[in-house]
Amino acid sequence: MRSLRRAVTLMVLGALLTPLAACGQDKAPQSAAQLYRTGKYVEAIRAAEEAVAADSTHPAGLVLVRALSDVGRWKDAAAVGERLSGRPSLLSGALAIAVGRAHRALGDDRTAGTWFTRGLRSRDSLTARYELAQLVFDAGRHEDAMRAFDGFIDVYNENRRALSAADLRAVALSVRMLGRRDPQLFKDAIRAFDQSIAADSMELDAGVELGQMLLEKFSYADALKALTAVLAVNPNHPRALLVMARLDAAEGRSTGPARVAKSLEVNPHDPEAHALVAMQAVDVEQYAEAVTAAKRGLAADSGAPAPWIAIAAARLLSGDSTGHVQALARAHARLPGSARAEVTLADVMARNRLYARAASFAQQGVARDSLDARAHSLLGINDMRTGRVEEGRAHLDRSFKLDPYDAWAFNTLKLLDDFKDYTEIKTPRFVVLVETKDAPLMEIFTAPLVEAAYDSLAARYGFRPTPPVRVEMFRSSADFSVRAVGLEGLGALGVSFGNVVAMDSPAARKVGEFNWGSTLWHELTHTFTLGVTGNRVPRWVSEGLSVYEERRARPEWGAAITPSLVAAWKAGKLNPVSKLNNGFLRPRFPEEIGLSYALASYVCEMLEAEYGIAGVRTFLKAFTDGKTANQAFEQVARVGIEAFDKRFDDWFRKKFVAEFKAVDAVTSGEGREQVVKWEGPLFVAMRSAATAVAGQQWDEAVRLLESAKGMFPAWADAGSPYHLLAEVHLKRGDTTAAIRELTAITQRSETAFEENLQLSRLLRGRGDVAGAVQAMERTLWISPFDAAVHDSLASLASANRMHAQAIQARRALVALRPTDRAEALYQLARAYADAGDVASARREVLRALDLAPNFEKAQELLLSLRNPEVRR
Repeated sequence: MRSLRRAVTLMVLGALLTPLAACGQDKAPQSAAQLYRTGKYVEAIRAAEEAVAADSTHPAGLVLVRALSDVGRWKDAAAVGERLSGRPSLLSGALAIAVGRAHRALGDDRTAGTWFTRGLRSRDSLTARYELAQLVFDAGRHEDAMRAFDGFIDVYNENRRALSAADLRAVALSVRMLGRRDPQLFKDAIRAFDQSIAADSMELDAGVELGQMLLEKFSYADALKALTAVLAVNPNHPRALLVMARLDAAEGRSTGPARVAKSLEVNPHDPEAHALVAMQAVDVEQYAEAVTAAKRGLAADSGAPAPWIAIAAARLLSGDSTGHVQALARAHARLPGSARAEVTLADVMARNRLYARAASFAQQGVARDSLDARAHSLLGINDMRTGRVEEGRAHLDRSFKLDPYDAWAFNTLKLLDDFKDYTEIKTPRFVVLVETKDAPLMEIFTAPLVEAAYDSLAARYGFRPTPPVRVEMFRSSADFSVRAVGLEGLGALGVSFGNVVAMDSPAARKVGEFNWGSTLWHELTHTFTLGVTGNRVPRWVSEGLSVYEERRARPEWGAAITPSLVAAWKAGKLNPVSKLNNGFLRPRFPEEIGLSYALASYVCEMLEAEYGIAGVRTFLKAFTDGKTANQAFEQVARVGIEAFDKRFDDWFRKKFVAEFKAVDAVTSGEGREQVVKWEGPLFVAMRSAATAVAGQQWDEAVRLLESAKGMFPAWADAGSPYHLLAEVHLKRGDTTAAIRELTAITQRSETAFEENLQLSRLLRGRGDVAGAVQAMERTLWISPFDAAVHDSLASLASANRMHAQAIQARRALVALRPTDRAEALYQLARAYADAGDVASARREVLRALDLAPNFEKAQELLLSLRNPEVRR
């Protein structure tokens, strides 16, 4: 048979979709059917009950059973269906299947099978066959089930023109299952779903199942199209809302929880929906709440696997290993031969940064079902996150063979192929992977930085990660994103998996967009805080310490106080310490994540200010010991976390008392469209100053800007008083004042590339060599690829006997592959000779002469190196 597969082999996953809204509409639908179709379930049930009361064979009986099922009244649905099925009707087969599904929802598969068998004797026999085959598969008898599913292909090819929408849906679901063994059949499944939707737009479930399949295949845009079409007809479709919530989570939208809540309003007993709510609580480390939410999903079926999997996750992450084992056993009772529980748990562990445990669950999933492509994919991804790159590649290869539509596997394998263009830089405790053409330059700066970070952070946290720590720096932000999450589009700059760090290389973004040095220090801090706590540290603590350590490393590094942060805090738009994880995982407005990083860093700064680094270590050890954040605060601060909320608010306002007086908050919009603007005295002063600058009223502008600067001295981003003051002073020719403002900017802003260069030129003109060199050196952490900067730095350092800086700059110029490489090597040799390093000077001058044997200056230098008298 496989003509269907051959017919669509070249079609992409999304190409087969038919917009639901474009399908034919019933011109005069039954009242109950129309109400049901548009999601007016209460009214549909009432209308159907009235119709059935008048005529027990009325088609509204099927609507009644389905509507009762959709709102979670499965016992009522089964009872009504069983009563109505005794009446002869063309719908008797569909009724039997609806009754069987109601019993499945109640956990009674044996009775469900009986009713599906009754459906075999009706015109809906294909749907009944599918349901029976799925029962067999879910019972762990995969081979028997696959043989049953295989028969649907022949049915389609022999009778495709005669198949109803329900038949086509059954074909689609069956062929989808066959995709486990032949992934090309996933395309056929999409085609059959599409034809089912086109055949009868009344049946919305096919659109939901299509959306679910496309979501699983990472075809997010097409999944959104399919689900949007369903919700346009029935905005209350509980399963469509649930799948859309999962899609929201996959794409990073914050609307998922609201969709789940709406789904539960329609069906308050749906175990899948309650499990999703529970997992959302797990993600923000609210484990008791997660268990409570999951248990609500067991009301109708005490053995439903999804809630038990969520309970297993919450129990494990809260340190209750016994409860975890018990919950997992309950899930396994319904999932014989299935990797579903292990795949879900692997995903949860990875989201909670427990990558080794994620790999372990994925390995268990592979053992339970060797054909589960997602289990192989998760195993490969998490092996790579723990530094087992080649082992990860092998599992990803297997995953891709099973399912070439798994974007994580495909993208990561492509990235691994690109590793051939990368080179490893090795230091005593690190392996740094960079693109080969950048390696000579990046080694100059990366090697000393990572070793310095290791020494600094080891001293502070009393922990030494096992070498080698692996750092991967990607010249493409898309490649970094794939390494981090398997897909392109991640907005972050770096990620730490523990002993493996991945990040954008300085070549990945425009100059001035980020500081790669501070980013690397940030991610390495995670390596220490994750390591010392066994990856149990809450996200906000780890992120807060990472930003705080950036500021400690260099004064201009790390996020600091801004008017936007003060405004959002004053407006109550940021989470208190007790709920700060939500700011990272459930942002309510676009800027909340970024502001939460800075806020968390000040919580950590307060902890050290009041309890010392020993207190911070004690705080972290509490997580190592499996304690909650509340218990950690009780141990260190002697108060619970909610009481600490007030203590931090007082500390924060006192530390930045001037800044809080200078800024007022104005909010507008709702949800993700919410905007928090800052106004107040600082805003008034800046607006007046801008008017004065535009009118060239310099004295008035300086007065206003000095006043604004005093109101908020830490603010040095673009548009700050410092920037306008520097501009005014330069226009007035006051170099001394301009230097003062530029110095303030470059000591507060980590991305001030042009400002540092401008400051360097001014300081050099004033004879401040050390200051000029320091300003140029700061630019190298923003971008080390500007040859002009290295050339200026080398010349200035050499002229002032700053040998270390001169040598570094000359090495960088050689690494940048200059046109006149011999000259660059000669200058490097001169720098070594000036520093008294004769051996290195001789090595470099010989390299120059290899390129240009008649290079006279190089010959003279070599002679002088051989003859100290000549050198003198």
